[in-house]
Order: sequence, then C-alpha cells, then structure tokens
Amino acid sequence: VHPNDPTPVAVFAGFSIPEDRWHDFVRQVSGAKAKYFPNRGKPHEWEVKSADFLTPNAWARSKNRKFCFEVADLLKRNRCFVFSISLTKAKAQDPLSEDKFVPLMLTRLIGKFYDQVFTHHTTGTVVMDWSTHQVDHEISNCVTAMTVVREMTALVGGVTYGSSASLPPLQVADLIASTMRRAEEGQPHLGELGAAFRERQYHR
Repeated sequence: VHPNDPTPVAVFAGFSIPEDRWHDFVRQVSGAKAKYFPNRGKPHEWEVKSADFLTPNAWARSKNRKFCFEVADLLKRNRCFVFSISLTKAKAQDPLSEDKFVPLMLTRLIGKFYDQVFTHHTTGTVVMDWSTHQVDHEISNCVTAMTVVREMTALVGGVTYGSSASLPPLQVADLIASTMRRAEEGQPHLGELGAAFRERQYHR
C-alpha cells in the first residue's frame, strides 16, 4: 500500500480451508513442488515465491504453469474458497497510509471470511504471513476490536502469524494475491490462472 511502492494496485488475498483438510493440503502442495521441481531439493527447504512463477519470463516455462494450475486444482479438491480485496492506489481519496489502509482492507476481507464461518455453523482462525511488527500489531488490534464489537465469536484467536517459509498454505496465499494483482494491472498472460482462482471465490 505504501505510496513509494511502484505497483498501481494493492491486493490482499488468501483462502479458507476446512480444518480436516489442512494437513493433507500441506502434503499435496509439497508433493507438487517435488513433482515439478525435483532438482531444487526437499520441498520444505525452499519457498514458492510468486516472482519466480508469475513474471512473463517465468510464466513461459511449462513446469511453472503446470505447478500453478495444479495449485488451483488442489484448492478445488480440498473444498477451499478464495478471498481477495484490492485497492487501486490512484483512486484512494486519502493519503496512502499503511496504518489506515492495511487494517481497513484486511478487516473487510476477514469480515467476509467470518460470513462463511458463521453461515456454515463452524469456527475459524486467521493465519497470516508476518510482515513488520508495526503493521502486524495494528492489524491484530483492529481485528480483535472488530470481533469483540461485532460479537464475532466464531473467529478464534484474532490473527495468528506465521512464516511463509515454513507454511506452504501461506506460499499458496502469496501466489493467489500476486496473480490477482497482476491480473488487475492488466498482465494478460495470467488471465487463465486468475480465472481459475476466481472460480473458487466465496460468494453469498
């Protein structure tokens, strides 16, 4: 969101997954990494970075495309729903402050996730990739306040932070967010992948 960042669109995205599918999903993502990139070492020793898959040059490599579409298929097979929210920076009516827009975007995103949890009469927790202490602290405070004020008791624990290096689902979330951002910016080579992720978007 920072105004000095050159990208014209900011996107936060992720996905929901049933608790009983979490471990299988982790194994499946690791299996896909090993299948398409056997020479990179053990799957848990390297991280999926969107810049290594989604730039035009990277996308030209067949194994990168196949891996990304397999990830989209894994989301479908594990009954996952995709959530995303975007901000076109040029349309922002206020100064581009991370303290304002990051919590605002994420509370809206989490509010929609809560709708899924509430509608399905279950509980949920939010796991995010850590960024900086200041931003993460602000997000935690805003989400906690929202859940208390709105009595969103089905959300357990506010926000939990983890490292994408050790959590494959966070690597997948990064892939989704970057695909959505690049598609909104008009990068045509990702149209089909963006459509595959949008097919899994939560609607009610």
